Amino acid sequence: MDYRSKYNEWLTFDEDTKAELLAVSDEKEIEDRFYKDLAFGTGGLRGIMGAGSNRMNAYTVGKATLGLARY
Repeated sequence: MDYRSKYNEWLTFDEDTKAELLAVSDEKEIEDRFYKDLAFGTGGLRGIMGAGSNRMNAYTVGKATLGLARY
């Protein structure tokens, strides 16, 4: 899935997330938020807080928590 497809999917999430994303007008910023998923490294999840798959937020933490629970 390319970053634009991820962006469009995230626009269907809650209203606060949608509002934050719609306020971003810089295409490079949108690409940076969605070009990859936030990585779980040796220090756990670390990243900029905000909306997007490459940001720390309730959705990325939830995804990591679900992965740990399934492990």
